[in-house]
Amino acid sequence: MNVKDNELKMLTARYVRGEGSAEERFSYEELMLSDDSVLEIYMQVLAELDSELPGLSDPETFAQQVVEHEQIKPYTHRALLRIQERPKRWYERAIVHYTIAASITMLFLFTGAFDRLLPGEMNHNVPLSETPSYSEQWVEKTTGWLDQLLSR
Repeated sequence: MNVKDNELKMLTARYVRGEGSAEERFSYEELMLSDDSVLEIYMQVLAELDSELPGLSDPETFAQQVVEHEQIKPYTHRALLRIQERPKRWYERAIVHYTIAASITMLFLFTGAFDRLLPGEMNHNVPLSETPSYSEQWVEKTTGWLDQLLSR
C-alpha cells in the first residue's frame, strides 16, 4: 500500500468516526463520488471499524426517518438540471412517417409497380405449387434490377 492509500485510509477512518470539519467531510464526499477506489477504501474501513461504531437499536425505523426527512435531498449539489426536451419537428413524428409510407404504397398500387414484380402475365389456371413464392419472385426481380444497374 503506498503513501496515498495510507492517507486516504486515515482520512476515511476520520470520516467514518465523524471527525473533521464540515468542509473536510464535504470534500471527502465529493472525492468518494468521483473516485471508485476511494469508495472501495471506505467500504474496507467500515468493515474494519465495525466493532468501534455504535449500533442502531432499530435500523429500519432509522432508515425510514432518514428517507422521510424534509431537509435531506441526496446529491442536490451534483444533480444535473434536466434539459427540457424540445418539441418534435413535424418530420420527426411517427404519423408523418406512416402517412408517407401509406402514400408510397398507394402510389405503387395505382401505377402498377407491384404488377411488374411478377414475371409474365398473371395466369390463374396454374396451381400454386408450380408457381414460385412471392418472396422468391421479389428476390429474382430485385437481382435483375441490380444486374441491370451494375451493367451500365
